[in-house]
Amino acid sequence: MALDELRDELDQIDSDIIELFEKRMVIARRIGGYKKLKDLPIRDRERENAILKRLESKVSEEVKFGVEPLYEKIFQLSKEYQMEVMNNSSYNPENYYGLIGEKLSHSKSAKIHKLIGGYDYEMYPMDSYELENFLRIREFSSMNVTIPYKVEAIKYIDEMSSLAKEIGSINTIVNKKGKLFGYNTDYYGFKYMCDKAGISLRDKNVLIFGTGGASKTIETLVRDEKAKSIVLISRRGENNYNNLEKFKNYDVIINTTPVGMYPNNLECKIDLGIFENCQAVIDIIYNPLKTKLILNAERRGIKTATGLDMLVSQAYYASQLFLDKDLPIESVESTIKKIKQEMLNIVLVGMPGSGKSTIGKMLAKKLNKKFVDLDQLIEETTGMSISDIFKEKGEGEFRNIESELIKNVGKENGLIIATGGGTPIYQENSNALSQNSYIIFLDRDVNKLERKGRPLSKDIESLEMLYKDRYNIYKSIASKEIKVLEDMDKTLELVIEGLIEDEIISD
Repeated sequence: MALDELRDELDQIDSDIIELFEKRMVIARRIGGYKKLKDLPIRDRERENAILKRLESKVSEEVKFGVEPLYEKIFQLSKEYQMEVMNNSSYNPENYYGLIGEKLSHSKSAKIHKLIGGYDYEMYPMDSYELENFLRIREFSSMNVTIPYKVEAIKYIDEMSSLAKEIGSINTIVNKKGKLFGYNTDYYGFKYMCDKAGISLRDKNVLIFGTGGASKTIETLVRDEKAKSIVLISRRGENNYNNLEKFKNYDVIINTTPVGMYPNNLECKIDLGIFENCQAVIDIIYNPLKTKLILNAERRGIKTATGLDMLVSQAYYASQLFLDKDLPIESVESTIKKIKQEMLNIVLVGMPGSGKSTIGKMLAKKLNKKFVDLDQLIEETTGMSISDIFKEKGEGEFRNIESELIKNVGKENGLIIATGGGTPIYQENSNALSQNSYIIFLDRDVNKLERKGRPLSKDIESLEMLYKDRYNIYKSIASKEIKVLEDMDKTLELVIEGLIEDEIISD
């Protein structure tokens, strides 16, 4: 490997390290705030030693020497950062906003609220036994509430809006001079989501999957929108997944369950083939951007609505309650756009030798994103070249290895991914790539395709046949088709122009 390529790899690693370091320090600041609220000491040497021991067990002997000095420095910086919070007289917990829930590590809410309301917004993951004490102390201005506390938190609220009372769950708490008021902005977020997608619920037969807190909110909205009938599907109730045929004539399907949510991507328990009159499918999951249920609906030409619109719009309505003022509604769409740009992978598909890896590396460097070459990942994982895998294990085993890796890569966000030539021809691979990605088909003249070291590109006749078989597959999965020029810099310019045109990146 050339020196420049090695340095490029180091540059990417350094970018990843500094991004993770920034995230670590942000969390350290939150911990400082928490320790101030709880009157806890800054240093926890027992935890530090446990971290060092765990990390040393994860590295090879030749680099173990560096773990302790590296992390002692990180611990010191974290403690200094926490001390700033604890000694800062301007730190006022009553000006704090955030999210209460059980598992919040993948939440986008902090970024969303910063974009909409301009304030800092903290994550407060807690167990149920901590919830009562947190809400009893009341040292915060406003909080959002998520799974699994939307119903439980009601016990500690002084007053609720009439809508929240009707629904029986809250997702927003506002502290007004020591008195806690509960609201439900998920209701308005779901309405925004439906309106944006052009989905009408009036006079429709609506099937809602799930019976939890989110289901209660959505059932109320659907009823208020004058649906003809509403049926809730649960795992063990009278109406369940085993008797869906009873509802084959229903018009709208709404998923409020976590089935298909990260990290269990591409799970789906609903066969849309059952529903002969289905006009719309709505899934409130936002990670991934498109669940398998949504992908299946799109493939059938059914109108869809996805969870990111609801997540951002409910945050907008919550922000207005937090700040007690009107905010521009335009901030909803501008925030959706920014969050989607951060989450989307950019995937390059096309024939073997079409320039996917070359353009992918150039694009990743240009956009300062991580690059993943699936063929290279397969070789690193197996310790074999692609040609040797085909020769020794056959194409079938190669495709199995490829599919397993794509399942994991497709879950991630913000990557530039170069696929193998045959990757998209399998539906499971197509789903894994499409769930979080903007896909570009790099279409290169067959006569210019590189053939060296490519098992299925032995001669021009084989290539022409392969191209004919795959062209429509590439085209159907892609959001943009780019004709590859022999000047790769100019091809990159075309790719960048296409990404800006479709608002995948900002100009």
